[in-house]
Amino acid sequence: MKTLSLMGGLVIGAALLAGCQDNSQEVDKLRSDLVAQQNRFDEANNKWASDRDTMRAEIDDLKARLGALDAEGTPAKPVAEQIKDLEGRIAGVEEKPDLSAKVDALGKKIDGVRDEAVEAARAEAAKAGAGAIDKDALAEALAKQQAANAPTKDLAQAMDRLEISDAEKEQLKQYIIDAKTQILETLEVPTEDGRVFAEELIDGFIKVQNGEAKETDIHALFLELGSKKIPGDINGRSYMEAINDIKALNKEDISRMLSEKDQKKLTTAHPDWTDFDVEEGDPWGALYMERLQKQQAEKGNGG
Repeated sequence: MKTLSLMGGLVIGAALLAGCQDNSQEVDKLRSDLVAQQNRFDEANNKWASDRDTMRAEIDDLKARLGALDAEGTPAKPVAEQIKDLEGRIAGVEEKPDLSAKVDALGKKIDGVRDEAVEAARAEAAKAGAGAIDKDALAEALAKQQAANAPTKDLAQAMDRLEISDAEKEQLKQYIIDAKTQILETLEVPTEDGRVFAEELIDGFIKVQNGEAKETDIHALFLELGSKKIPGDINGRSYMEAINDIKALNKEDISRMLSEKDQKKLTTAHPDWTDFDVEEGDPWGALYMERLQKQQAEKGNGG
């Protein structure tokens, strides 16, 4: 459900920016960094040359003026001291700044990313048939490889990228459902003054969807989750601290069943493993429908 997909992101925690861009985006960013580094290199080089030439000219001029007197017959300025100061200053810029190493490193990084993507694409294209790989086949394979690294909150799509059995996929899904359930149960514990954050969050999200509230109202609730203590919690945790503990344990459970390679793939899909959208069995679905119907009934009654 699309609405639940958005709701899950709000309830589980503050929205995370999708990391892990595809290879083409990374290459574009690196190229931009390379241009910026080259520009800084050129600017520094030009400034260095200008400062050096200016100070050398000043030194030559002062040396020529040694012994010059003003109208009263006294030295116009302590020229020798000025020469000494200038020679000290020029020593600081005599060595040309070297930014070329940074520029070269960025260039190599770009090549590495591009080569990795092309090799992966060639491997995909080779699976389709033997012989020479034309541009269209290579482009199609590269697009497929990039799509496999695109961010997604859809758990089914994310698991399709992993090298695990169907039984392991079911176990991974159950870990996430269990974590979501624990978070919901935590937020259903009333505060000392009787508030239920789970209901307030869902209500707030529905109102944002309907244009009756702002996202800042939801953010304010999250701030309260970080400051309000859970009544009776043996560790004296806030609601957000308890949620973070649930997330950490969920990540430990899933990590034990995945290889490092698959862990990286799952993180590329979505960094918060507890926040994946589950097609069936999401414990927040029933509460969402309950609060939606309650709000609709109140509006029908003129509330």
